[in-house]
Amino acid sequence: MLSTASTISTMDPSCQDGGDTEASTPLHPQQAPSCWLFYSRPILAIGVGALLFGSGTALSLLYFTQTASVPYLLGPLLLSVGLMFLVTGLVWIPVLKQSQSQPWEGTAGGAPAALIGD
Repeated sequence: MLSTASTISTMDPSCQDGGDTEASTPLHPQQAPSCWLFYSRPILAIGVGALLFGSGTALSLLYFTQTASVPYLLGPLLLSVGLMFLVTGLVWIPVLKQSQSQPWEGTAGGAPAALIGD
């Protein structure tokens, strides 16, 4: 880590003030961050939600057809939690796309000016 900070400070003459260059200067400023960085959490939420929803559906079918001994609330519980994760992940992706296309212009406190009630 120390060699990275010294390499960055020698490559960029504007960072010669002696400050913390490791955290403030990106290694490759011309490269845009990968889409995986933005969409990894929503994709994970969709995957977990689909897995829980599918297993909840299967356990509910096993319970209601009485082919296996399944606890009473396990199927509907997994079904509802899986649907919650699935919908949250599916809504999260358009919100991220909109936040990337329109940068947030809020006040110093982080709340939008329309909600403050000036």
